[in-house]
Formats: sequence, structure tokens, C-alpha cells
Amino acid sequence: LFVDEVELLPLPAQKQLLTVISERRTTPVGASESVPVDVVLICATHSNLKAAIEAGGFDADFYYRINGLTLQLAPLRERKDLAALVSRLLEELAPGRGIALESDVSSALAEYAWPGNLRQLHNALRAAVALLDDGQTRIGWGHLPDDLVEELKWRVPSASTAAAEATENLRELSQATIER
Repeated sequence: LFVDEVELLPLPAQKQLLTVISERRTTPVGASESVPVDVVLICATHSNLKAAIEAGGFDADFYYRINGLTLQLAPLRERKDLAALVSRLLEELAPGRGIALESDVSSALAEYAWPGNLRQLHNALRAAVALLDDGQTRIGWGHLPDDLVEELKWRVPSASTAAAEATENLRELSQATIER
């Protein structure tokens, strides 16, 4: 059983789930007898659960029951393998079609902060693939979701981009900022 954003489970639900995984039994709604369950629980969170325990928003017993192994995954914006990840996702979304990003789109995606992380990237690529015409193999700006295009075009430059722009004179920088 995969529980995403486990920190959002209300305390009573945490206690019920703790009972189910401890006793390996549950009583279905409307039933009078419990039934055995064979469940492996995998949880994901973007929160600090220990801090949530201290704040009273997360059950300590439940935490120690589910915390067998903790893996910290880097957010998409910090990954160095974005191009390879995009290629893999495109191959999964359109097997054998050889779909790739146009270079300017690829650069923009590499600079983007990805607040929705991998789900946002996957959904954007899925939409882009769906918008390709038959025979097209390059994803351009017109294939991306409009909200993402808007964010990409108005994005705050990354540190490397900002350093390159710092070489412009003040007047050019001011004009570019006004236009943005």
C-alpha cells in the first residue's frame, strides 16, 4: 500500500492504519468480523515527520512503525540527469518514436525550478507528446502546456544565467527587465 503525503493523514487515520499494520487484520465497512490483510506499507512525504511529531501533528508510534528505511530523493531542479530523465520519459510515453526536445525547450526546462517535481515534468511531457502531429519527433514551445510555457518565459534566471547577464551594461539590463 503506497501512501503519498502521509503527513496529511489525520491523527485518527494514522492510529487506525497503525492498528491494521500491527495486527495484520481489518474490519471492512459493514462487516461484523475482521479479515486478515497482507500489506507492505510504503509512504512518501515532503515534510519533516519528526518535527511534525514534536508539533503534535503526527503520531510517534505510527512514525516508528513506518520508518524502516528513509530515502531522501533530490528535487528535480537539483538533479544533474534531467536530459537523460526526459529521454527515458519520452521513450516510455511514445515507445520507438524517437521523440526529443528542441534545443531551446530543453534549455528552458533545464533552468526551470519544477515546483511540481517529477509529476509536473511527466504531465508536461505527456501533454506535449499528445499534441505532436503524426510524424513529428521534436517537441517545441507549441506542444507544451500553456501554463508551463508562461512560467518558462517569465522564469527567474538561474545563478549561471544571471552571471552571464551581469556582463551586460546597466541600461541593457534595465531594458530587459522592463520587457520581462
